[in-house]
Amino acid sequence: MEPPAAGTSGPTTAQPSGVSPRAYLDLLRIGSFRNLMLATLGSTLGDWIGFLAILALTESILGQTRAAAFAVSAVMAARVLPSMLLGPIAGVFVDRWNRKRLMIACDIGRAVVMALIPFSDEILTLLLATLVIEVLSSLFAPAKDSVLPTLVQPRQLVLANQLNLMVTYGTLPLGGIVFAGLLAVAGPASGLVPFLTERPVALPIWFNAASFLISAALLSQLTLSDADRKRARGHDLQPGAWQQLREGFAFVGGHPIIRALILGVMLAFGSAGVVISTGQFYASVLNAGSQGFGILVGVVGVGLLIGLMAAAPLSSRMAPERLFAPGIAIAGAGLIATALMPSLAWAVPSALLMGAGAGVSFIVGYTILQSRADDRIRGRTFGAFNSGVRVAIFGSTTAAPFLIGVIGRERRVLEQTVDGPPALVYPYAIGGVRLTLVLAGVLALIGAGFTGRALTRALAREQVLQLGIAEVDVPHRGLFVVFEGGDGSGKSTQIRLLRAAVQRVGYEAVVTREPGGTPIGEAVREVLLAPDHDAMGGRTEALLYAAARAQHVEEVIVPALVRGQVVLSDRFVDSSIVYQGAGRGLGEEQVAELNRWATDGLVPDLVVLLDVDADEGLRRVGEQRDRLESAGSEFHRTVAEAYRRRAADDPERYLVLDATRPVEELHAAVRDAVLARLRDVDAEFAADAEFAADDDEVIVPDPVQVSNPDAASSSVPPAPPAPPRSDP
Repeated sequence: MEPPAAGTSGPTTAQPSGVSPRAYLDLLRIGSFRNLMLATLGSTLGDWIGFLAILALTESILGQTRAAAFAVSAVMAARVLPSMLLGPIAGVFVDRWNRKRLMIACDIGRAVVMALIPFSDEILTLLLATLVIEVLSSLFAPAKDSVLPTLVQPRQLVLANQLNLMVTYGTLPLGGIVFAGLLAVAGPASGLVPFLTERPVALPIWFNAASFLISAALLSQLTLSDADRKRARGHDLQPGAWQQLREGFAFVGGHPIIRALILGVMLAFGSAGVVISTGQFYASVLNAGSQGFGILVGVVGVGLLIGLMAAAPLSSRMAPERLFAPGIAIAGAGLIATALMPSLAWAVPSALLMGAGAGVSFIVGYTILQSRADDRIRGRTFGAFNSGVRVAIFGSTTAAPFLIGVIGRERRVLEQTVDGPPALVYPYAIGGVRLTLVLAGVLALIGAGFTGRALTRALAREQVLQLGIAEVDVPHRGLFVVFEGGDGSGKSTQIRLLRAAVQRVGYEAVVTREPGGTPIGEAVREVLLAPDHDAMGGRTEALLYAAARAQHVEEVIVPALVRGQVVLSDRFVDSSIVYQGAGRGLGEEQVAELNRWATDGLVPDLVVLLDVDADEGLRRVGEQRDRLESAGSEFHRTVAEAYRRRAADDPERYLVLDATRPVEELHAAVRDAVLARLRDVDAEFAADAEFAADDDEVIVPDPVQVSNPDAASSSVPPAPPAPPRSDP
């Protein structure tokens, strides 16, 4: 049977499973995914180069003045605002338009605008061009993130996201080096292009424009089949942008380790952002010029890659949670040291150290998130993680130049040269540039202290409350089918019909329910659903459900699966997650973790979700309602939305059916899905049996059991007992 989803086994951090050169090669053998990664590589490399070039162009237009610092801050704000303000709106368009065509159009539009930038001498024009480019990028990014999962298998998605991040951020050092190289060749190239004589920074900007066009050509080769249409149809199952924002805040706020991780990564990358945005000014202070700026950014990027590569061997010697805060502290200390260096040569080692510290923190934080985020919300978790990184980088690139403008830059002096006229140079002095870098480093050190203490406290609580959750590995040839849905969705009827159907084709069936299914569970059911127990707290309710479920799994479900029977259960873990986690506001991940421990990690092979409008379901229930049915329409609407969201996040395990369809149609859809799963189980068992051909013992399942009192007394007569299945 299929094991539990990766990343759902509890808080123990481990290296990502399947991370090997062969796993990445398997990904890159997928033609469309390879083209997407090549397009990302080219466009992000060009984007880093263009980013540095626009900073250099801004200073060249205004000169080395205080106004230049304010202008750089304004340009950085133009990069930040579209992604912050247009994110939800862009997502709506992405879900309704053809994503492949949208990405190609955005790349072509960015290329045209970028190619025209060098011909303007106005800061206002530069700001408007930056805004247009970032608006197009705000559409491009969610379109790419939505296309990527359709190009790979679900089991490859984590590795695909990792590769995507490496391609995106790993191009930073190469971007700095290429930027410096393009400026170096701009002079000789001016013989062919005279315009480069007065504006050499145009060459890297045009390189950026060309990279967008190459990306568009690669994207045109993608084969998406009908993935866009499928996702557009599934859009109605997703919560709105405001609901997703609330869920993100609730998850981060309720998980201290995740909260500390995201804050820490933002601090580390915020420090790197300060270096990027002030690097042009700092290179001038070091008398290194624009080429020195490119070298400095390249060195920070190389340090970042060193940190990314060093994290794995370090994690084998120390828990990743113990590496995270020291990495931030190293980045902060390296930034302070860099700020105080007298020349570019002296600044290179400390800048390299700063990048390495940030790299360790980034990849360690990513690894911890991968192991701790529930598989069903992993996409949203990493969305928040990556958004935090982007906001930190571009937020710091906006604030740092503004602060330099407020404090004032280091003063230049006229220095006599040996063979030429006097030149303006910066003697060693402490001014706005160095003070801003030092302040960013100090904030990183303070943040490392807070993050380290938060992680230490959270880990200490985990050691006290460790539940010892492990993935279940029970050898069996049975099938576990769970029926979920709101009250009044018709689960009992479909369970009775399915029981008869599976018995007719020769399978043993066990019908059961939750809470209940055992004498202990039925006693707990009476306590949970009694209408006069309205004083029961949400946590008490969740714990009682988990207790009844633990007994249910041990006494009924696992033994039946071992005997090779088909278990049909009216509700299981999903009910607790949506009713107590979402409906009661206890947190879906917290309730899921509790129930993973209670069930020893057992997950259903198939979840049949009978989707029904909350008001319609309550109308079907009637006036005689138990304690949960009496919770109100808003409560049940929240539950229904949570069910739909979970199903949309795990489509392979859920069969979602409209509960208002005729009973016979619903039964036919359920029957076909379950019988197909049973054929797969038999095929798997037959393959395993080939390795045990000398074992003549035949295990005969027990007679049919019915644990659900409602099903036993139903007006639908049970099917006659079927003969036990014979082994192949």
